[in-house]
Amino acid sequence: FVGPVTILVCRDNDGAWSVAEEVQEAAKTGRALAPKAAKDGVVAIREADDALETADALPGNSRHVLLLYMTDRLWYDPDGTVAWLVQAAMDRKITIAMVHEQTPNLGGCAFSTFFQGQTPQVLLQPPYSLYNALAIPLYGSPEHRKVSLRHVLRRMGAAPCDAGLLRRKLQQLNHFMSVARLVRIRAPVESQEDILQRRIRTDKINSSRRLSEGSDLEQSRRQSEGSDLEQSRRQSEGSGPEQSTIAPLRAFRPRRRGPRRE
Repeated sequence: FVGPVTILVCRDNDGAWSVAEEVQEAAKTGRALAPKAAKDGVVAIREADDALETADALPGNSRHVLLLYMTDRLWYDPDGTVAWLVQAAMDRKITIAMVHEQTPNLGGCAFSTFFQGQTPQVLLQPPYSLYNALAIPLYGSPEHRKVSLRHVLRRMGAAPCDAGLLRRKLQQLNHFMSVARLVRIRAPVESQEDILQRRIRTDKINSSRRLSEGSDLEQSRRQSEGSDLEQSRRQSEGSGPEQSTIAPLRAFRPRRRGPRRE
């Protein structure tokens, strides 16, 4: 890195802190740091909850990146804090580094899962459009995981040590522009009314999500009951008394005889 970098992590994003520590260790031991900047502490980790809730909590001499650890439980925090922090970071033009877990027993899932009613609609629509940026797959095997962590570092603004002079100058310019943009754009201090409105929006998001899940369950239950009733009706009709195929007997009529001859 050209300058110090701070990784912001949401405490309600389960597993994100451990991934941030892996990224920090990769930055120390890998080739992503320039020789003059290769020292402990060049990559710091901080809780995004404390950094983004106040207006002047972010120092102006560091590049900040919000690490979003994507699992099948990403958007299921009860208070909607993860969604709010992502929105607040994007309002401040902070880079979002999306790391998509690939190991199933660690919460890995298909990327299409995040479009099936999990992600809040406000993050899917402009001006946010969260998924327009590429998510970095995080694999479980040591060899592939090392490559994934290097891609995360590149996403955060790192450049290889053997990069050319022009590339390093461009990297330095990008770093200064990022810091200057962060200093210029400060989120206004939230009043009590703003906090109340944010909580109301969060409650609406959670209630709409619960209603959607409830309607899906009710629809599946009705379909199941309907199929059971239809199957029972068919079985009842099939087990009814069989219709006789024998034609009914005709009424007996005595044969008329003519006059008796003697």
